[in-house]
Amino acid sequence: MGAGVPTGRGEALVGDRVVGIGRAAAPGGPSRGDIHFVDFPDIGGHVIRGPHPAAIVQTDRMRRSSTVVVVPLTSSATAAEFQPDFLARVSARESGLPRDGWVKCDQPMTLPTIKLGPRAGRLNPKAIDRVDHALRFVLGL
Repeated sequence: MGAGVPTGRGEALVGDRVVGIGRAAAPGGPSRGDIHFVDFPDIGGHVIRGPHPAAIVQTDRMRRSSTVVVVPLTSSATAAEFQPDFLARVSARESGLPRDGWVKCDQPMTLPTIKLGPRAGRLNPKAIDRVDHALRFVLGL
């Protein structure tokens, strides 16, 4: 078990913490691809506001952070008629939501995790790939 000092109870004392085999990691926050309801604030301009589903787009390495980066989803995107690169189309089957829609990757927002509402669904890997493509377009990566 490495350089830990045995305690005689199947654990090893390492520094000031106890490390045990088979112990579950401390619970983290939301995972990348999770969809939660968010009440987006009215900050003016042409950004989404009010209650909408939002996809978590930050890395899972940030799950214990007190903040979370999200992008809103909508079922009615005016720009969707010409399918710009900043919108990622997502079917209901790919998201777990009741309707097809679009992920608005041009409107990322950082929120405190306590502002996340209930989990409403989860993007499947193919949908996450399309969201990644749209985010790269928006961020110039």
